[in-house]
Amino acid sequence: MYSIIYLTFFDMDYQLQSSYTERPSLFELFAQDELTDLLQPAVKYVLSILATRYPRYLLRLVNKHEEFYALIMLIVESHYLRTQNASFTESFYGLKRRNRPAFEPTHSSPYLDKHHQAFDKLTKGQIYGSLVGVPYLRTKSKELYDIWGGNTSGELFRDSEHSQQESTYKRTFKKVYPYANLALESILLSYNLRYMFNSTPFYRPWLQWMNIDIRRATLADLMQASKSSNNKSLLRKIPSYLLSSLKTALPVTLFILKFLQWWYSSQSPRLQHEEAKKANDSRTPPPAKLTKHPESAVKDAHIRYGIDPLTGEPLENATLTPTGYVYSFKSLFDYVEKHNRCPVTLKPVKVTQLRKVLL
Repeated sequence: MYSIIYLTFFDMDYQLQSSYTERPSLFELFAQDELTDLLQPAVKYVLSILATRYPRYLLRLVNKHEEFYALIMLIVESHYLRTQNASFTESFYGLKRRNRPAFEPTHSSPYLDKHHQAFDKLTKGQIYGSLVGVPYLRTKSKELYDIWGGNTSGELFRDSEHSQQESTYKRTFKKVYPYANLALESILLSYNLRYMFNSTPFYRPWLQWMNIDIRRATLADLMQASKSSNNKSLLRKIPSYLLSSLKTALPVTLFILKFLQWWYSSQSPRLQHEEAKKANDSRTPPPAKLTKHPESAVKDAHIRYGIDPLTGEPLENATLTPTGYVYSFKSLFDYVEKHNRCPVTLKPVKVTQLRKVLL
C-alpha cells in the first residue's frame, strides 16, 4: 500500500516537473544576471591595466568605459540574439528568449512545434530593444550619482547662468536618484516574487513590455542555430565563429585574469619568496674574524672553548673585548689597564670597552 502511495506521489511530481521543463527557475535567471554584472567590471579592470602601458591609445576608452562597453555588448548581443534567440549570458546557461504566444500549447505535435518555433523568433524591434539600453542607463546613472554625490564646494565659485543651471540639474538628480532606484528595486523584487510563485512568465518589467519571456533552449533550438551557421559563407562565418567562441573564451579568460590577479597580489607565494630573498640579501653579513697576532700575549697555538687565553684556566666572570675574544675579568682587566690593547690581536682596547658576558 505504501509503495502505491509513493508511486502515485512520484508520478504527480514527475508530471508537475515535466510540464515546466522549458521554464527556467529563478535561480538560473539570477545566475545569468550575476554573470552579466561581472562582465563590465572585468572589462574595465583589463582596460585599466592595459591603459597603464598604452595610455595614448586606451586612456580615452577607460574614461568612456560605459559607452565603449555598451558598443561592444551591442555587437555581441546582436549576434547571439540573431543566431540563438538569447543574450550572451543566457546562451551560456542554455536559455533563450522568445516572442511569447497568447496561448501556451498543452500538448506537442510536429505541426505545433514547427509553428511555434517560427513564432518564437524575435522581431528586430525586440532584438534591439532588449540589448543594452536598460543596463547602460542603470550603470551610467549610478556612476553619475557617485560622481555628483560628493563634495559640492566647487559649485559655490561658479557665477555663470549656465553653471548655475547645471548645478540645479545635478542637485535635482542627486535628490531623485535614490528614490527612483528604490522604486526600481521594489518593482524588480515584486516581479521576482511573482515569477517564483508562477504568477507571471516575466521576471523583468521591460521583458513584459516587449512581450519576451525566457525559456530553456531545447535540442531543436540548438540544431536550428547550428544549421543556420552552416549555411553562411566563409567570410560571414569568421566573425560569427569569433563571437560564438566567446562562450568558451569567457571562463578561460576569467580564470586567467583571477590567476594573474592572485599571482601578483601580496598573498602570492612568488612575491613572498622574492621578499624573503631580498631580506636575506640585504642582511648585513657578520664581520670577519680577527686572527691572532704573531706577537700576542697568548702562548697557546689554539684558543680553547671555555678557557682563558691569558691564564689557560677555566673562565671566571667572563668578559668580552671588542675584538670578539673572551677572557676572565681579572686577567683581562689587568692586561688592558697596563697595555691598552687586546691580548690576542693586539688591537687598541680601552678598559671602558670591556663587556661582561652572562653565561
